Amino acid sequence: MRRFYRIPQLEKISNLRDAVNYAKRKYSSRIAYRQIETPVYESAITFRGFAGNIDALGTALMHLPAPFNGSERSRGDSLAQTHIAFIGGTSIEWITGFLATMNGVGCAVPIDRLLDPDTMVEQLDFADVDAIFCEGSFLAKLEPLLARLPRVRAVIVMRGTGPTVDLLKRLAAQDTGRDYYAYTELVKHGRGLLRAHDVSFTEAPIDADAMSLLVFTSGTTGANKGVMLCHRNIVTVMKGARQLVTYRRTNLSVLPINHTYELVCNIICSIWEGTTVAINDDLRHVARNLEHFGPEMSSMVPMMLDLLVRKITIEAKRNGLWGHLQYGMKVSGLLRAVGIDRRRKFFKPVLQGLGGNFSMVICGGAPLDHHTESFLDSIGVTVKNGYGITECAPLVATTGDHFRRAGSVGHVIPNIEVRAANQDEKGDGEIQVKGDNVMLGYYKMPEDTAAVFTDDGWLRTGDLGHIDKDGYVFLTGRLKNLIILANGKNVSPEDIEDHLMHDISYVRESVVYADEAGTGIYAVCFLDDDECDRLGLGDERSRHDRLMQDVREFNKTVPSYKRINDVTISDHEFEKTTTQKIRRFKVIESVRKRKAGTSD
Repeated sequence: MRRFYRIPQLEKISNLRDAVNYAKRKYSSRIAYRQIETPVYESAITFRGFAGNIDALGTALMHLPAPFNGSERSRGDSLAQTHIAFIGGTSIEWITGFLATMNGVGCAVPIDRLLDPDTMVEQLDFADVDAIFCEGSFLAKLEPLLARLPRVRAVIVMRGTGPTVDLLKRLAAQDTGRDYYAYTELVKHGRGLLRAHDVSFTEAPIDADAMSLLVFTSGTTGANKGVMLCHRNIVTVMKGARQLVTYRRTNLSVLPINHTYELVCNIICSIWEGTTVAINDDLRHVARNLEHFGPEMSSMVPMMLDLLVRKITIEAKRNGLWGHLQYGMKVSGLLRAVGIDRRRKFFKPVLQGLGGNFSMVICGGAPLDHHTESFLDSIGVTVKNGYGITECAPLVATTGDHFRRAGSVGHVIPNIEVRAANQDEKGDGEIQVKGDNVMLGYYKMPEDTAAVFTDDGWLRTGDLGHIDKDGYVFLTGRLKNLIILANGKNVSPEDIEDHLMHDISYVRESVVYADEAGTGIYAVCFLDDDECDRLGLGDERSRHDRLMQDVREFNKTVPSYKRINDVTISDHEFEKTTTQKIRRFKVIESVRKRKAGTSD
């Protein structure tokens, strides 16, 4: 049985207000957040200032008219609270508004700002949203949608520039039955109320077991569902992560904040640690902002790490230093084998391109390529795998400071239970979870909620794998993706995909599927142009011939029912969610249509 570190102060935390107040006391003058405002200016706020703004904004919201004052409810007693949506990129204002909502005002509903208008309206309507925090740059796009959202009674605009302020004033002057507020004015008003000793927000009761966060799943395999989470869920994850992983002093936030992976495991966990979070302003600027902020850590998805390794590799080859880099890795590896670590010195020029301090990445959301993890580890960047789903707020397991096992996605976090049910002959079964990190259910979907829980109360994750005797989780695929052939054989497509991308250097992405009759295995691949050019594969015919040659070599190593019959080459990257998960069913549907069109 593994023993975890006991952290007395952590045991006293029962909700997110406790976490914010703890950080305010312990890290008072330390910088909590940094964000880029213009190409030549950035802003920052201390933990004391951050906590003060949460209290000020929350107090101001408590004094606004409906829907904030609790009147005009029609959802019933169990959901008689204000539902407040958040639309925008990661910002100090977004996080402040989110925590003000969670810590006394109502239920927070993060919305993906990249959704198409119809889907966004559907989610806002389904979630019974009463008010919206909106990024200033998005106000013009939101305004025409509000006519389809009669329930929305208030809009609070964050980070508004000149044109946004003018639009806000025009909308506020119109008789729309809807109120418009500027974030900065609410914070200013709230400070005045606090000076007058108003405690309506700071002493508002928090029910740790009531829904306070409603998050929509990414919809990789179908329609989005609203996952109901509470303070207890999030605090359980925060405590579990902290007992396994020590966060660094500076952290670059790059992933969409509307997803629980970034929101809970990066932003909220950093509050407890007193970690300074530098906010990346655009995914196109990640490399530039690594240099600008010089963070020690970040949370990323595998695709980002793949691109990071690719960038380093291309730069080394361009400068004629690829051989030196490989030699340095070999020597460094030999020294590490006898307990001597010189990575930060040997690879200082490479690490300088990542800001100079970068030493840890927490990675989750999809399988991580072994080569990518090994490469980063070789140059001094530790990659800590994580595993979870939104329904588990979202963490189930993670690689800790002292809890690492090759091939595993991490050790089960403390105080929860995980099992592999209905195991096959290899010992793999569905990963199921029980504990305080597990969601309350799906919003307004009792049948779906019932279906995702077993009769004895375990959450079905839909993932396949096993847990070893020491509590390490190993994944082999997705239950929904499992291919059941006509001969009764089961094939995990992820297993074949991993081999293709690991063993064939020029395969960037792959999706494996069966024909509709279930008689054979097929694959669609997106290739790396640079690597193909290096190999002299300039046209589609030569690429397909070489790929089939390599696939035939792969086929020799696996049972007959796992052999790939044919491969289709995609001329573009696969469609993905905002967390960079491949929408595999759309990819498969697209290639089937393409084949049908070719044969007609």
